[in-house]
Amino acid sequence: MYKKWTDINEIYFPDGVRSVYYEGRRVKKVDIQIERSFLELMSSDHDCSNLPDHIHYLPRKQAAEYLGLSESTLTRYHEKGKLTWITRRNRTPIYKREALDIFKQKNQ
Repeated sequence: MYKKWTDINEIYFPDGVRSVYYEGRRVKKVDIQIERSFLELMSSDHDCSNLPDHIHYLPRKQAAEYLGLSESTLTRYHEKGKLTWITRRNRTPIYKREALDIFKQKNQ
């Protein structure tokens, strides 16, 4: 996200809206959700085996803990096409929690 933004929680998205203008820029709802999940996980010590339901995106380190794998193994699975991540410019890869759950179900 932009360094200029101090508090992303003040951005309001009405129901059914995917993006809004905020301070002269178009902001996507998905980007804000990713950033909120990222900031919440990085600023606190969540137990990755028992995450709250509102967290839909996980950074690579927390995704590895969630699946019980190492970060290098996650990267290998991505290269083989078994697991996909969301890339963001100059940021750590983010995994969708749905994709991690599906991957977990397949490999049990």
